[in-house]
Amino acid sequence: MASSTIINTLKGVALLLLINLCSCTDYNYIDGGLAKGIHDCTMWEYFERQTVDWDSTRLMIEQAGMKSYFDGSRQNEQITFFGITDLVIVRYMLGHNRQLDENKEKGLPVEESDYWHKVKDIPASTCKSILEKMIIPQRFMLKDVPAGTHLKTSDGSLYIEDRGTVHPALEGELFVWMEAGDYGGVQDAGEKGLYIARRLNTSGNWRIASTDIQTNTGVVHSMGYDFSIENF
Repeated sequence: MASSTIINTLKGVALLLLINLCSCTDYNYIDGGLAKGIHDCTMWEYFERQTVDWDSTRLMIEQAGMKSYFDGSRQNEQITFFGITDLVIVRYMLGHNRQLDENKEKGLPVEESDYWHKVKDIPASTCKSILEKMIIPQRFMLKDVPAGTHLKTSDGSLYIEDRGTVHPALEGELFVWMEAGDYGGVQDAGEKGLYIARRLNTSGNWRIASTDIQTNTGVVHSMGYDFSIENF
């Protein structure tokens, strides 16, 4: 299949996912609303029941060989997962294939096997590295995160962490903080937003779209549509 056809096919999949997410999901990702309640099951079982949002996520977890973190195999071990949903993964695959097309146009060597037609085409090591950045080996919820900021210096060369909290992920560290909006003219009385950033001088800020999805093996805080795997 030609790469342009693959791209168009994936774009169609992404569009269908977007329509389904907007119309069928229980969670308001765009407005950052709280996800619904407690799920009396493992995180893996929760993903199996929410195939619109998490089908590709499960495939990536299996490809990485990391299912045991989610299905309760690691006894009494809890995690917090900053979850990347299906649409984010599709966009990541589209970006990879688009870059290959650009390389080919420049005359660089590109093999058909380099393209990612499905999640299982992504190398296991790449899947593992992505997921390890998103998993913290302890359970915490929005209420456990202190207020803070992660602001650029005046010259824009780096970010400064203020308050918040630092959590070691399976790979690297995450700076996590809460910001409260204003409500009715009262400062910090409004909606509470959860934010994360990699602990790198030039890493950007990402707001969590849906917080506190509770399962028996940990908590999921879902990343939004705009989350960029390659820029995290």
